[in-house]
Amino acid sequence: MTIHRSVKTVLIGAMLLIASGGQAVRAASHREAPLIALDPAADITDVYAFVSYDQANLDRAPQDRKVTFIMNVIPGQEPGSGPNYYAFDDNILYQIVVDNDRDGRGLDDIVYEVQFRTEVTQPNQFIRPVAGVGPLPPITAPDGAGAAGLASIQRYTVTELKNCRVTRNGPRRCDRTELFGGEFKPSVPSNIGPRTMPDYEALAAQGVFTDPGTGIRVFAGQRAETFAIDLGAVFDTINLRVENATPIPGVRPPLPVQTAAEDANDTVNPFGVNNFSGFNVNTIAIEVPIRRLTADGQPASANNGTIGVWARTLRQRITLRAGEPHLNANRPPQVFIEGKGSFVQVARMANPLVNELIIRFGRKDFWNATLPEEEQIFLDAYRNLDVAGALQLVSGVPVPPNPREDIVRLLLKYQGQNPDPNVGPFSELLRLDMTVPPTPPAQIKRLGPFAHDAAGTTTADPAGFPNGRRPDDDVTDIVVRAAGGANFIANFVGDGVGINEKGIARDFPFLPMPFDGRNRRHIDPGE
Repeated sequence: MTIHRSVKTVLIGAMLLIASGGQAVRAASHREAPLIALDPAADITDVYAFVSYDQANLDRAPQDRKVTFIMNVIPGQEPGSGPNYYAFDDNILYQIVVDNDRDGRGLDDIVYEVQFRTEVTQPNQFIRPVAGVGPLPPITAPDGAGAAGLASIQRYTVTELKNCRVTRNGPRRCDRTELFGGEFKPSVPSNIGPRTMPDYEALAAQGVFTDPGTGIRVFAGQRAETFAIDLGAVFDTINLRVENATPIPGVRPPLPVQTAAEDANDTVNPFGVNNFSGFNVNTIAIEVPIRRLTADGQPASANNGTIGVWARTLRQRITLRAGEPHLNANRPPQVFIEGKGSFVQVARMANPLVNELIIRFGRKDFWNATLPEEEQIFLDAYRNLDVAGALQLVSGVPVPPNPREDIVRLLLKYQGQNPDPNVGPFSELLRLDMTVPPTPPAQIKRLGPFAHDAAGTTTADPAGFPNGRRPDDDVTDIVVRAAGGANFIANFVGDGVGINEKGIARDFPFLPMPFDGRNRRHIDPGE
């Protein structure tokens, strides 16, 4: 295999820097465990945490800046799947959790809890015309007069919980702040199409709300999927495509070796197939002033500025269904399904590809039910990294030997934490240094600290992955290179997919407008 020596030193050095710093390798998570694959409304596809990079936050003084957290659920939304489009589940608690004292726990520090309630507003509606009423007006707002054409409206509350007593099934005895005084805010509905929703961008803008008491900004609704990956190739036993330039004419390389120029291009997918092209997700986005996130309420500094973030979904222990509608046909049950009992965790995520590529099949559902600070249970899977072994098996290219203490440090420890491999705490968290200023959108590099120009000269972007994660960071290539080691790093090995076709969204909620149901396309290379 030909080694691009001009960039080898730079990239290996960056890799060693990340490993020694204890930052996290992460990517997207979709259908990662058997049980959660059956429950898409509770399936967390991605978690993001970053200092907001909209112009308003760029203009703020560092001590006044804000951080955005994003939690996506319901993977692989085909935009045209009507008439029942995509919604959050009223029976799920959606939580974003922040550890701000570096103890590896979060439920006792800060939890942002979101709960939904759906109201059927047009029970007689059928494909928009209503019997006895006629055609409905276009939908121009998520609630009120402009939402008269919606058959139902979903609203939600957001609660900030601090200083909680830890319990597995949810925090109790907390300092509670109900945003908007406990008022329910409308979520933004799915993007049906231009006749039904002629100005979806204006409609979605009405779904952004700022709480006057805390300065916290929120959004819930549908957005475009920004995570880009050749998912089919990755999970076909890492059968990555290699339809790119070969270092030796006429010789097929064992892995997709890219040139420095190909790897540096943040505008083109050189050869891979983005399996999420043209698909949508449901998004909960919460932007919080940094002073509300630090343990002491002060601006971020070297002492208090690094936080750990994770998200989880919870359901009640018992689900009750109304059963067969044997009652009077004119008086059907008011509720066909409801939950009873205490809430229990059904899914969690911080560094997303952990459950897919590290946790072994028989423990995936168990992993989803545990807390991040219990990760010591799974240490063997980190140290004996099966995905790295698979890379070596299919390519013949050597990978670092086990035990992979570098991966343990990357994913489970804070920077500066005791490096002794036998000393914890080991906690699977997405870690963000809030003292690093945000990169303006026009200067964002998808490879973060691994970014370089076409000649291979480093152009590192410290505000991106692995320092937190932004929606357009190319985490798949970083995961492959981190697992594969020096040869993979030096040759820019990746899946040939680095971007989504909608590009970087410059404003909150930092994910692009969703594809509409009538005009969506799924784009392959060359199209």
